[in-house]
Amino acid sequence: MRKNWLAAALLTGGLSLGGCDLDDDKYYKWLPSGELRVIHASPDAPPVNVLINGQTRIEGLDYGDASPYAPLLVGNYHIAVEGIIPGGNSTVIEVGAFPITKNAMPTVLAVNNVSAIEPLVITPSAAHPGADEVALVVTHGAPVAGPVDVYVTAPGADISGASPAFTFDFKDSIDVGALPVGTVELQVAVSDTLVYNSGPVDLSAFAGQRLMLVAINSENATEQAAAPIKLLAVTQDTSLALLDADTLAGARVVHASPDAGAAAGGPVEVFAASPALGADPVEVIDGFAYTDIVPAADSYISIPAGDYEFSVAPDTDSIGDAVFTSPALGLSAGTEYTVMAAGRVTSTPAFGLLASVDDNRPIATQVSLKVTHGAPAAGVVDVYVTAAGEFSAAEVVAGMAGAPVLADFAFGTTTDYLALSAGDYDIRVVAGGAAAINLEGLSFTGGQVLHAIARGPAEPAGSPADFGVILLSN
Repeated sequence: MRKNWLAAALLTGGLSLGGCDLDDDKYYKWLPSGELRVIHASPDAPPVNVLINGQTRIEGLDYGDASPYAPLLVGNYHIAVEGIIPGGNSTVIEVGAFPITKNAMPTVLAVNNVSAIEPLVITPSAAHPGADEVALVVTHGAPVAGPVDVYVTAPGADISGASPAFTFDFKDSIDVGALPVGTVELQVAVSDTLVYNSGPVDLSAFAGQRLMLVAINSENATEQAAAPIKLLAVTQDTSLALLDADTLAGARVVHASPDAGAAAGGPVEVFAASPALGADPVEVIDGFAYTDIVPAADSYISIPAGDYEFSVAPDTDSIGDAVFTSPALGLSAGTEYTVMAAGRVTSTPAFGLLASVDDNRPIATQVSLKVTHGAPAAGVVDVYVTAAGEFSAAEVVAGMAGAPVLADFAFGTTTDYLALSAGDYDIRVVAGGAAAINLEGLSFTGGQVLHAIARGPAEPAGSPADFGVILLSN
């Protein structure tokens, strides 16, 4: 009787969502069950939590990520996708009475822009792949593109005059069936214009598996310069982004070393050495002065992915005069980086390059702000971010604004991104009992991605003569 009571409770969902894993539970794995996973494909939506019957089963799923499969017993479930937003989360997708049948493995895609976000349910290929085959489903989840033609070709094949393997529109899904493994090239065209080329893709890595390919929007300017879309390859166990074969890396360089100009007798120049650039170092920045940003505060230089060594020299057009050469810095395709020359040439903290990855995907529901302490003269500081006009600088220093957003913030440290609501803000950097930096009435809008670099005055004297912030954006 006890076994029957447990089975009935599980089948109605009463005990199935308490965090147990059916694959590991020897008591319940014989009960009829299926599995569910979620893919985040909404290009401007925040990370999400997924709730099943009111309980969180998937946490912090970000754009372009696929969750593991969650085992569920046969039955109907209430599914909610909850956007993680400043000030409190919000349900953005809600599906009632979602059916899970025996051995079913549905995938729910969160698609479209956040203002029109919706669920798209995809099932795996009905084909049963052999040991040398892959069963493929292809889904169009990129709102940036309408109807597209998809070509599956040998590497390097010209699609001019060729017939596409299939044509589909946004939110369409096609069960391609079982394909022999091998190396192929996936090409996507709109009105005969090529918009995406995967380059060679070795399908043997997916032999014997069911594979889902999802077209999603490219997420930053560097990716978009190569193609408006990318493909997400998702198996039962893992996911992999397939960028356009011509995708480069993005880099911008900030001069935040307060004494480098004085030590070099003026502006400096920067050389880059990498196998991606050839045998000899290449001058990439000429006449680089304190607080300069190359190419600009809101853009990046596009360079081939690879390992780079950067050398800083007086402005003499000779790398032989370099006063600093960095360790190798790996730059990945499709990723954007800020590389900051920081510290002191003549004293401590020592001169060096601080590199950070910029996650420039605009999220409509928030402002994304990260902060770097690049002002060696300030020492350890506290950083306050408050609503504009709520507190004066003197009140912040006096402790009336409460705890700082960043306490005991040391030189050379870069934070993770802080999620802020759109609005007007005051930012104060407090050092030695005074507001060394006081920025008031900054207006931030949803979708902005900002990087604030605290910098000091030029040393030993020069311009600028005070503390301030170098503000970068997407």
